[in-house]
Amino acid sequence: MVSRIFSVEGKFYSVTSKMADMVVITLLWFVGCIPIITILTSTSSMYHTTVKCVRYERGKAFEEFKEAYKKNLKPGISLTIFYGMIGVAVGFADYRVFGLMQGRTAGGFIMAVVLLVVTALYLMNVLWLIPVFSRFSNTFGKTIQLNYVIAARNIIRSLPMFLVIVAAVILVLASFPLVIIFPSLAMFLISYLSEPGMHKYMPKQEEDNGDWRYGFR
Repeated sequence: MVSRIFSVEGKFYSVTSKMADMVVITLLWFVGCIPIITILTSTSSMYHTTVKCVRYERGKAFEEFKEAYKKNLKPGISLTIFYGMIGVAVGFADYRVFGLMQGRTAGGFIMAVVLLVVTALYLMNVLWLIPVFSRFSNTFGKTIQLNYVIAARNIIRSLPMFLVIVAAVILVLASFPLVIIFPSLAMFLISYLSEPGMHKYMPKQEEDNGDWRYGFR
């Protein structure tokens, strides 16, 4: 019994192997984010590699991350700049409205509610952009359109996905050494919510052909 647990095919080896892959993927993600404008490219590569290598145990972490990063580098930079500019605009608007709220006027309250909805929609779209960009190869405009459609139709899934990110950030702040694995672990947990949401927009597969992207092992 004990020998089977600690064997190459045992649970202990499987868990520790996945944890090691998550550490490698997280380190690659950190390095990939250094230019800042490659944050989306690096994060989507982390999602792709975590789902494929850790969840479905296909391929090797370094090679998969490198391939995904190289493939998505240029479009990822464009999308990072685009969503980054929107984020700056939304943040500035939130700041201005917060100032208006100090006057406790009806107009300020209404604007605050509107901006709250806009901010929530923006964050939801950014959250879904990570898995969507990692999975679908489209033009700049079609990627934005598809991401909006998937995010809008999966609002219920968005909340727990967001909570996973928040929980990961809180735990890392509470114990900083966890930063070495939690980014990849967060992608692993999020994939259980995001993958079903994306399957509807992928070409239909009637039979199990072993394609991990459809949940086949």
